[in-house]
Amino acid sequence: MRRMLAGELGGYDPALHADVDDLRGYYLETPGRALLVCADHDPDAGTVVLGTATVRPGGPAAEWVPRWLWQRYEEAPTGQIGRVWVDPHHRRRGVGRALALAGVRWATEYGYSPVCLHTNASIPGALAFWRAFPGAAEIFDGRPTDPWSTVHFEIDPRVALAEPTVR
Repeated sequence: MRRMLAGELGGYDPALHADVDDLRGYYLETPGRALLVCADHDPDAGTVVLGTATVRPGGPAAEWVPRWLWQRYEEAPTGQIGRVWVDPHHRRRGVGRALALAGVRWATEYGYSPVCLHTNASIPGALAFWRAFPGAAEIFDGRPTDPWSTVHFEIDPRVALAEPTVR
């Protein structure tokens, strides 16, 4: 995750990426949160992480979005998909879609509704990925005033989970 932050997301910012410092505590040991990892075994390198996804409770943080957007999720048991990152060497093979679908499935089974996410549209392929994701509806495009080129989506789990399972 740190490599992705450094290489493609402009670097680590403790205000935005504190969860990366303690993945176990933030995701694995805290109810309502999940860390999903897609890994493969390489005979020369051992276990190789191909990509990640996370689920956490709540919608976008109030300090980063317009009032109407955070209020949209304030009263609902919202699950937010995040950190859907795929190593550049393993893209275009279904890893991101499989992780995102697993995140939607986990969020839905946990009882979250709605399921939302945000993406940085300046990352090559990110916006196209989410626009093509089954059940994704664009809710708010923060560009050009948002310094992170953020675009917000909601996922309709009924549509997303009707997709055949990718393994």
